[in-house]
Amino acid sequence: MEKTLREYSRLFEMLFIGFVVTVPLNNSFEVVAMMTGSLQPSEAAGGTWTTVLTPIYFKAIKDVFIVLSAGLLAMACIVMPQRAKMFLTRPFLGWNLFLCSTLLAAVYSFSFLPKDLVLMGLRGYWAVILVYVGAMFCSLNQGKIFRYLVAVFLFHCLLQVIQFVTDVGFSVYFEHRSPGLFMIPSTAGAFALVVYYFANKAGSRLIKILSILSLLLSNSTTGLLILVVYFSYEYRNKIKYKLLFYPFYFTFLLIGGYKFVANLGVVTGRGTAATSSALSRFAIMYLAFSQGSNLMLGTGMGIATSQALLSGYPNAVIADNTYIGALYNAGLVSAFLLLVCVLFSFRQFDDKLPVLVLFGYSMTTVVFELNPVIQIVLLLLGTHMGLSWENKRKMGLPQESKERGRTQVTGANGLRSEKELQ
Repeated sequence: MEKTLREYSRLFEMLFIGFVVTVPLNNSFEVVAMMTGSLQPSEAAGGTWTTVLTPIYFKAIKDVFIVLSAGLLAMACIVMPQRAKMFLTRPFLGWNLFLCSTLLAAVYSFSFLPKDLVLMGLRGYWAVILVYVGAMFCSLNQGKIFRYLVAVFLFHCLLQVIQFVTDVGFSVYFEHRSPGLFMIPSTAGAFALVVYYFANKAGSRLIKILSILSLLLSNSTTGLLILVVYFSYEYRNKIKYKLLFYPFYFTFLLIGGYKFVANLGVVTGRGTAATSSALSRFAIMYLAFSQGSNLMLGTGMGIATSQALLSGYPNAVIADNTYIGALYNAGLVSAFLLLVCVLFSFRQFDDKLPVLVLFGYSMTTVVFELNPVIQIVLLLLGTHMGLSWENKRKMGLPQESKERGRTQVTGANGLRSEKELQ
């Protein structure tokens, strides 16, 4: 079985690398138009987003990647049924329930919404399959993937510098921001943080510095906040006399956090736009909660998607929050299950940056639309879950054992995991 698993893992590794190197194509036409000054806002989206210029066959690359990955996963489950049993264990329970509730919501939505809209809604969540794919093929060569990711990242950084120097860009509030390869600064910020994670594992100080610079150029407020939280958490682990120092440490964090939020526009360099962006998201959340009783079953799969908005669908909703989007699309149960899955993902990582990216951006945007960030983060999550399952199996422990400890990953020659168990 190990030989078969290696063969399938090698195939998926090649598929994943192919996906990474084609990332620049996804928004290529919009980026060119932005940098030449010919990019226009979309009237269907109320002027807040750009018109779609990139051909559908480039946009569909990420969908082809997920379909082929799902196909490899299905074949691997058939060939290696014993390994597929890991998907019935406790760590996957929340994701299993979320997928089932989402499918049920889609079936229900077919009765009163156009089929193409419902399918667009389902398409927004099918990246979750990559959690299972990552778990099945968890022995990826992270060092090899990092090299290709760096090549794309350096091109992205180059575009950011050009955009900054020449003062070209497009964003919701039209302030000076440099999204690089991506039309949404949030995606650029999240991508920089993901690259920082890989660089940290590979021990590349230069790429870590460049990734922080890229984050600053993107001017993603959420990204900056995630980085501050991440460094604060990492520094906490380095304190020698924890019991004595913790009260002072947390007091400092509370005061610093308050100052950060109170001076958001100054810290991010976005002025009043940062505050306006934050308040608009709170307004969306308040509106959703104020009509919570009407959203128990959602308003229909696909209602809260960018595709619905850009297609000019009359009842489309801009969620700007992954869980509010799930609430509108699939109802309260699906939204709650998704939140639980994300929160429980924290226990899977020793280095918390990927799950902080997942949680942080899920609160300020629809994280499933952040291509290629969501695909990479979900694969990393699945990889850690798969490694944990493998280790407990090798140690002869029950798969439902209560865990205590952390997963450690090394990135130079592949992924490895050590689990401290109670």
